[in-house]
Amino acid sequence: MNIRILFFFAPLRLCVRSFLNSVFRLSFSLFLSIACIAPLSAAEADKPAEPKPTSAAACPPYAEPTDESDQYNVETLLTGLDNPCAIVLRPGAATGSAYELYLSESGAGQILRLKSDDLKAPTPIVTGFPVDSYGDAKKDEPEYRIGPLGLAFLTPTKLAVGGAGLPQGEDLVVVFSLPADGSPLKYDQQEYAVGPIPKGPQSTSGEGNFYGLAKTDDALFVTSNGDDDQAWILKADLKANKLADLQPFIATKPLLGTTGPTAATVNPKEQSHYLVVSQMSDFKKDRDSLLTFYSPKTGKVALNQRTGLYDIAALAYSPTDQLYAADVVRADAKLGGVYRLDAAEVDGRQTTRAVKIAAAERPTALTFAPDGAMYVTAIGPRQAPDGEATGVLLKITPKNDPVKF
Repeated sequence: MNIRILFFFAPLRLCVRSFLNSVFRLSFSLFLSIACIAPLSAAEADKPAEPKPTSAAACPPYAEPTDESDQYNVETLLTGLDNPCAIVLRPGAATGSAYELYLSESGAGQILRLKSDDLKAPTPIVTGFPVDSYGDAKKDEPEYRIGPLGLAFLTPTKLAVGGAGLPQGEDLVVVFSLPADGSPLKYDQQEYAVGPIPKGPQSTSGEGNFYGLAKTDDALFVTSNGDDDQAWILKADLKANKLADLQPFIATKPLLGTTGPTAATVNPKEQSHYLVVSQMSDFKKDRDSLLTFYSPKTGKVALNQRTGLYDIAALAYSPTDQLYAADVVRADAKLGGVYRLDAAEVDGRQTTRAVKIAAAERPTALTFAPDGAMYVTAIGPRQAPDGEATGVLLKITPKNDPVKF
């Protein structure tokens, strides 16, 4: 039995620390829900966000990452994908039953559907997305063709897609109503869209490249690329299962001192229902990716942590509420991997330890299925859009207990 627990009673901590570290694996999700983040009071929840420094310099140092990848199986299900950037589980599937995964093949401008009875036979379900390029191979940067990016189901039949193929300041979050018979749709058959956020008072450049999508009961949060002085997380209201009024919500640069909000998820625990967002930060700096917990109501920072990872591109909670991350490592594809994020302690301060469970070249997204497997998309080693597509879909399972992550 893999028990993960952490005690925080200060008078006892010095006495039991050695015992706990030898017996228990520290759970990052439990660490956050029990101790580090107290729920905001009603008065605090009503106050607007106040920009204030909560930069990495104020965070405790991360614990050195460790490697447990020998405890996991990795199976390659699909190859030759053109810059896969998101993968989500269609809601409604019960444990042990058939399920569907939806994957954004960004460079191909399409969304693929994969059924659990044959995951190696994807079907295009929405095609014809506009496609643009991101990065510059001539400047020794990875360059990618990008179209549809983030995915989020609003209901089992309503799929929201973050766009990236239009000019800066014109990208949209589009919503599709999926036909009951599974027939494919064209991009222009979208039900509706929210956005854009053009160049203007809210953004000096206009916003776009909507990569991370995370849904709560009353909102959809979207990470964006645009005004580097603000580094916005956007928010659209969700009422009666319909999105409206996409607007800038959290200016992460003034709060954290760095740019690049990328991955987004929501802590599933009711008592710690926080918006969790990664900050990629500088392209050329090592291990500077941040993990930040925000109030979804006010945008206030509840916790900011160093992770010891380079460029977190994806976040997801497992069925047992463990938090996992995909590190794309933009500077060196061979360093990419998938990690569990555990609580740890350095010099008497609570912090984060990244535990590697699998290697992957430029992983971009991850999700969990009812059968206990983790599915991961990765771009692979391709550096320029004219090269051969090297994207893959991976299935990861624990060797010892395949139904529990």
